[in-house]
Amino acid sequence: MKDEYKGWGVRHINNVIEQTHVYEYLGKENDPLYNNIMYLKVNQSLPIPETNMQITKTRYGMYEIVSDVFHECYSSPQSLYERISALLNAISLRR
Repeated sequence: MKDEYKGWGVRHINNVIEQTHVYEYLGKENDPLYNNIMYLKVNQSLPIPETNMQITKTRYGMYEIVSDVFHECYSSPQSLYERISALLNAISLRR
């Protein structure tokens, strides 16, 4: 099965279901989450709605995702955004 779009916001690729994100079409520059990440100040934290996760920009300029289950660190806002998008995608598919 090649790439096919089935319904609104769900993409089937090689029998794997993936939730598409509206900002894949509008551009991440229009995503409030992306903009909040880009403008995080040092030692500022931001909760991720509908999750128990929080993101922080450290005094070393690194970005962290923290929850009760894990603690991950990223060197760029782009890589943090991609990871959070993947996590939110996984959460939305479970609902």
